[in-house]
Amino acid sequence: MNLRQQIAADLAKRISGCTLGVDMGHGCLMIDNKIFAFTRADESGALKLPEARIAALVNDGEIRHLVMGKRTMREWVVVPDIAAPGNLPLLFEAKAYVASLPKQERRRPKKKSSKKAVKKTAAKAVKKATKKAVKKR
Repeated sequence: MNLRQQIAADLAKRISGCTLGVDMGHGCLMIDNKIFAFTRADESGALKLPEARIAALVNDGEIRHLVMGKRTMREWVVVPDIAAPGNLPLLFEAKAYVASLPKQERRRPKKKSSKKAVKKTAAKAVKKATKKAVKKR
């Protein structure tokens, strides 16, 4: 377990009703299988909050928007020293916000039609049999 995951585990113990997860090496805090916070390498954390609340927090001080690559995340902020006791109310706020969001079903890719799958399988079998016959000669 790396430092980010350990920090997340410690935070998960303090926040009832959340589950701990790992996503791309980050320790994540989740509610209903949706991430509401994750830790970062510099011991800061990212929280998902409503845009209006983020605007107020960014204007007040050290909290800044989360930037991934060139993209600024609209509903995510970076909070320095996420494990500090003063940041616990923000974590509860993020949890409540994400819990209030409607559950979205993940889109699954369309399945190939069974006729196409049968044709491909048959074509592969014929090709394989032909290769074996050629090798035996």
